Amino acid sequence: LPALKVVDLGTEYLTCDCRLRWLLSWARNRSLQLSERTLCAYPSALHAQALGGLQEAQLRCEGALELHTHHLIPSLRQVVFQGDRLPFQCSASYLGNDTRIRWYHNRAPLEGDEQAGILLAESLIHDCTFITSELTLSHIGVWASGEWECSVSTAQGNASKKVEIVVLETSASYCPAERVANNRGDFRWPRTLAGITAYQSCLQYPFTSVPLSGGAPGTRASRRCDRAGRWEPGDYSHCLYTNDITRVLYTFVLMPINASNALTLAHQLRVYTAEAASFSDMMDVVYVAQMIQKFLGYVDQIKELVEVMVDMASNLMLVDEHLLWLAQREDKACSGIVGALERIGGAALSPHAQHISVNSRNVALEAYLIKPHGYVGLTCTAFQRREAGVPGMRPGGPGQNPSLEPEPLADQQLRFRCTTGRPSISLSSFHIKNSVALASIQLPPSLFSSLPAALAPPVPPDCPLQLLVFRNGRLFRSHGNTSRPGAAGPGKRRGVATPVIFAGTSGCGVGNLTEPVAISLRHWAEGAEPVAAWWSQDGPGGPGGWSSEGCQLRSSQPNVSSLHCQHLGNVAVLMELSAFPRAVGGSGAGLHPVVYPCTALLLLCLFSTIITYILNHSSIHVSRKGWHMLLNLCFHMAMTSAVFAGGITLTNYHMVCQAVGITLHYSSLSTLLWMGVKARVLHKELTGRAPPPQEGDLAPPAPRPMLRFYLIAGGIPLIICGITAAVNIHNYRDHSPYCWLVWRPSLGAFYIPVALILLITWIYFLCAGLRLRGPLAQSPKGGTSRVSLETGEELRGSTRLRSSGPLLNDSGSLLATGSAGVVTPGPPEDGDGLYSPGVQLGALVTTHFLYLAMWACGALAVSQRWLPRVVCSCLYGAAASALGLFVFTHHCARRRDVRASWRACCPQ
Repeated sequence: LPALKVVDLGTEYLTCDCRLRWLLSWARNRSLQLSERTLCAYPSALHAQALGGLQEAQLRCEGALELHTHHLIPSLRQVVFQGDRLPFQCSASYLGNDTRIRWYHNRAPLEGDEQAGILLAESLIHDCTFITSELTLSHIGVWASGEWECSVSTAQGNASKKVEIVVLETSASYCPAERVANNRGDFRWPRTLAGITAYQSCLQYPFTSVPLSGGAPGTRASRRCDRAGRWEPGDYSHCLYTNDITRVLYTFVLMPINASNALTLAHQLRVYTAEAASFSDMMDVVYVAQMIQKFLGYVDQIKELVEVMVDMASNLMLVDEHLLWLAQREDKACSGIVGALERIGGAALSPHAQHISVNSRNVALEAYLIKPHGYVGLTCTAFQRREAGVPGMRPGGPGQNPSLEPEPLADQQLRFRCTTGRPSISLSSFHIKNSVALASIQLPPSLFSSLPAALAPPVPPDCPLQLLVFRNGRLFRSHGNTSRPGAAGPGKRRGVATPVIFAGTSGCGVGNLTEPVAISLRHWAEGAEPVAAWWSQDGPGGPGGWSSEGCQLRSSQPNVSSLHCQHLGNVAVLMELSAFPRAVGGSGAGLHPVVYPCTALLLLCLFSTIITYILNHSSIHVSRKGWHMLLNLCFHMAMTSAVFAGGITLTNYHMVCQAVGITLHYSSLSTLLWMGVKARVLHKELTGRAPPPQEGDLAPPAPRPMLRFYLIAGGIPLIICGITAAVNIHNYRDHSPYCWLVWRPSLGAFYIPVALILLITWIYFLCAGLRLRGPLAQSPKGGTSRVSLETGEELRGSTRLRSSGPLLNDSGSLLATGSAGVVTPGPPEDGDGLYSPGVQLGALVTTHFLYLAMWACGALAVSQRWLPRVVCSCLYGAAASALGLFVFTHHCARRRDVRASWRACCPQ
């Protein structure tokens, strides 16, 4: 050692901590040189630095413990059967006498227990460098499932390694393969052993459509199959949202907010909420609600935030009620929005800003900084401009049916008009021209009389007084909208039937009032048993609820209710609504009762016609074209009416509603196209008849296939519906009380094609009618004119017809007899229902316009509010009944061959 000049440790695992301080001082005292190849590996802060170049102060035993060696065998998840043997071995760096290895099972300390089959050997130290511990499970039971952990503890800290063990019973069960589609993606979980946790990669990424192979642990969804063979709820939190709007709103939530960027973020967020009616995920509402509550903290610095927050809350009132209910249940989102709006006045008002007024479509805000000693009362009226043609906004009189919920135009905003004192105001005779009053509130002069002594004169403080009005009760979501137990009767619920008006103060100590607050509210829905109620943020049925305590109904007219309340807050009138919003998962409100029997009659007539023509096709004298067109026309009319009556109001079943919309779209177009095809065939037979064949002529060409008609009448609607659904499947799910296309896509996908189909069909009708009035119609009966089928046309039952004499077929053509193939038309027999071209054209026109009338009346019965529902429903029933009876009578009852086939089926 005295001759030692250079020291080279030559290891790749050198740990440079406080335990090597002696080496530096020893090397200096003996003038030794530490080789530049002696590099530190640990800790990471000194990685790849030469030991000789360090100071003693840099060698510390602080911070997280870092071991150059720490292994657990096995290191991957193990699947074993009950009764198997499984050894574990844990090796780690030995840092001194304080180094220990301890074992844990599901975070519980583990000790050796031979009876339980747990064999724990003493730790072994190898060359003062490594420490090893072995654990053996000699007889594994179900209890051994879970995490097994090897923990290395030193004076500096602890480090651990874990491995998951899954123990399968002898008769192991499986969770079946299952597909889960949610807002995070589409996941297909394979058949999995009980007790196993399955993983699926997240396939959606923000800037690429290519899924990452494998998927890191942070980009995977997991789902456990329990021991009973049932899937547990999955963990999808590491996956991105599939909906673009939800993903963007989630990005807003993650952004840091400060006074410099709050207003910019608020304006950007308001742009997304402008399309709130198309929100399809409850998390959209949750994230916007969280942002509104964040913006509230900056209102005192940025007054412009008030208007943006009110606009966003107003836009969220357009969201589907079911989504609002889910958002309230998930994160109390609706209560958070209402609470944030209630606190705006206290945060934004100041001596320099003593009045705030904000208007929007669904929310209006008015706030004042009041001096209590000079307060003499305040009366405010919420109103909006009266617009012609806006349903539900006119003051309704007795006997009128107000709309189920007001739908304001874009330029119709709620506004406040406030005056001091207690003037008499009537909602029915509002003094502002071309305006309608929706709500009014009178705050008594004694509002601040109960102030505590600390706030009393001679130097009264300024008190913020705020008023809010909500057009409806959409943001006031509770699990049960009942005012008191049993108030609405068994099995019934009450709903908000008026606007909701709020009055409140901030930090002024206003409690129970000596004089009541007088409130008048206009109804926007009809109902029974009105009850005055106020909203409590901590309701009996969960987060928020309505209570009637402290509020009394003074009078209730068909369209206005007056009430008194002894405290401030959100106030509304609850009613047992005749059209209460459907419960979650429940079926939609049905159509008027007259619709169902009339639709049933129509279906009976149409299917009777279809079955008759299918079973007796060989004995009914119609052409092949006529047979195909009649059956397809009846089938598509039946499909339209059946789907309309059975599914038009199933709006709570999202996928079912979309299927109903697609089916109605297809069947409506296909029905009109089959009518157009039949009109074209009639017109062609009247105008383009082939001359009768002469002796020696070639045989007529083979009949043209019917496929061309199916491609037109069935293929075109399929293409239109497929493109519409492929562009956006949500085009078939509007937030309205019926299942149909959204308005804008329906213009190009339905109404414009229908207009073109009707135009072409009516042109064929007109030309065929003019042709019938021409020389063909004026030809004398029994003359020498010859009429033949379209080239290659075949008739069903032609053999039978040749033996029964000359007859007109269903398309007006004459049946050929004899070798010449030509026959002179003769008078039909008595009661024979075989029709001439004129009769067929008239029947087709009648069917056409009856179908259009039925479709239009059905659409008005579910969509319009300016016509009484019962009138449109009765008109639909009349049109449907007339259509069914006409089709059955014309094509079955009046035809002699059909009646003969019926008689042939009956026993003699």
